[in-house]
Amino acid sequence: MKPTKRDTGFKAHGRFALLVLLALTLAACKPQSYEPASDAARPPSFSVTPPIPADPNDLFEDATAKAKIDFVQQFCDDRIANILESNGSGVVVFDYDNDGYMDLYFVNPGPLPGVTHEPPGTRRQPNRLFHNNGDGTFTDVTEKAGVGGAGFGIGAAAADYDGDGWTDLYVVNAGKNILYHNNGDGTFTDVTDKAGVGYPGTGIGATWLDVNNSGRLDLYVGNYLSYDPDYHLYYNPTSYPGPLAYKPERDVLYLNNGDGTFTNASESAGIWALPPHRTMSVHALDYNRDGHEDLYICNDATPNMLLINDGHGHFHDEAMKLGVAFNALGEAAGSMTAAIGDCDGDQIPDILVSRLGYGSLYMGTKQGDFVDRMMASGIGVLTAQYVGWGSNFIDFDNAGKLDVFIANGDPFRMVGWQSLLLENDGHGNFRNAVDKGGAYFRTPVRARPSVVLDYDNDGRMDLLVGLMGDRPVLLHNRDRSGNHWITLALRGTKSNPAGWGSFIELMAGGKTYVQESRCPSAFLSQGDPRVHFGLGQAPIVQRIQIKWPSGTVQTLTDVRVDQILKVTEPRS
Repeated sequence: MKPTKRDTGFKAHGRFALLVLLALTLAACKPQSYEPASDAARPPSFSVTPPIPADPNDLFEDATAKAKIDFVQQFCDDRIANILESNGSGVVVFDYDNDGYMDLYFVNPGPLPGVTHEPPGTRRQPNRLFHNNGDGTFTDVTEKAGVGGAGFGIGAAAADYDGDGWTDLYVVNAGKNILYHNNGDGTFTDVTDKAGVGYPGTGIGATWLDVNNSGRLDLYVGNYLSYDPDYHLYYNPTSYPGPLAYKPERDVLYLNNGDGTFTNASESAGIWALPPHRTMSVHALDYNRDGHEDLYICNDATPNMLLINDGHGHFHDEAMKLGVAFNALGEAAGSMTAAIGDCDGDQIPDILVSRLGYGSLYMGTKQGDFVDRMMASGIGVLTAQYVGWGSNFIDFDNAGKLDVFIANGDPFRMVGWQSLLLENDGHGNFRNAVDKGGAYFRTPVRARPSVVLDYDNDGRMDLLVGLMGDRPVLLHNRDRSGNHWITLALRGTKSNPAGWGSFIELMAGGKTYVQESRCPSAFLSQGDPRVHFGLGQAPIVQRIQIKWPSGTVQTLTDVRVDQILKVTEPRS
């Protein structure tokens, strides 16, 4: 069901902000008891969205059934009864068997005492790993791989943490997290205790980065809040207590020791000295291009953080100073996730934040700070009536400019909303491209996370959207523009195995493109780890320069377009 359009823009957001402020004030003084429905009236599942037929000219088609992806998220309640249930669960895109095709790992919440309200005896359904067959279809290999998971699953992140050439998998739970080591033979081994990364918080997201340029990937885990099922003071009998009703939990930074173990460096790195916050997603980036990976943290109902790495293993927050802590109204509205990329073509990274409330498009400046152009870009009006969860930059037609996809969802009810596709004019101004996108964008779904990937290696970027109590939607890109592209798959030698933290400068068709290769974190999820460039009509790439985290600079010239190019860091 699509929300009405009677209030949009600043006027609507002003009302919204006042209502939120009033609601949060009343939350502390108006008691309200929650009485769960009886078991007989509590069906644990909801209708599954049928295949969405695409029209001939639709840019995207729902290819989920064709791809043989039969995962359905286990939602153990008859409604969204609390804040933990409202977030959903994520998906990771990674090539676990090194065959060059992206595989998919879906996380399942399952039952959790004190949180969910499923019928007695309900069993947890496993997380699911789908192997990409290379022909547009997938095969469930969960049982063979041994990655069914346990507990209340929320998110995941994948990386080759031990440098053996095989991508490993970290599963984030409400409770103890799980690190699966990839054995290289299609199976994984739970090495959580050995590695020392099972911090038992209420996890919500994780990202991999090389904090100290050791050549090894470290792990940052975002934790949310300490849920109290006995809390009964809140303002709306049809809703549930908000994030400020619960104590925040501390994030954790694990440094990679290089021997298969990690050290909790949260205190020495300054992470545990940060003001209390409730993390929703974490994103690694080298904000100031000083060769040290920084972190952007999206928080729920507290200011976002930009943690600057001083190069000596310590972080300090400069989000307020640089203009990326609040939205344009000065609110610390509930931030879901951030998409990072150069959307106005000035070779400076920008940050798009989706929120429960007024989002932000922070445009980077030459001075090193940011300006929120959410309204000036057109995105503000287009998104005003929605709550955005998953948001992504995606060059959907390989025109050499970053467009936007936003997965919207009702935070309080199990009803469907429509997703948004926004087309960039190349200068950071956006218009509604839903009609170009096709039938999916006219279909209400209970969306939460979303990621960008190229699952069939055709150079046209696809989308994967996770739904609440429903199947995912794999959107196959059928762009017919004929524009060219190139995708880089980096492999570090002196640098970390993924080459994350590398800066890539590419020249084609008289235009210069700049991207940082980074862990592609998204809300609860992680996208395609390869670096994709749309090139428009450029017939050749004149030059690619890669500055690796080790300091090595590698230059390639006269590179063929329309290919996935594997690039290994020179050893000398």
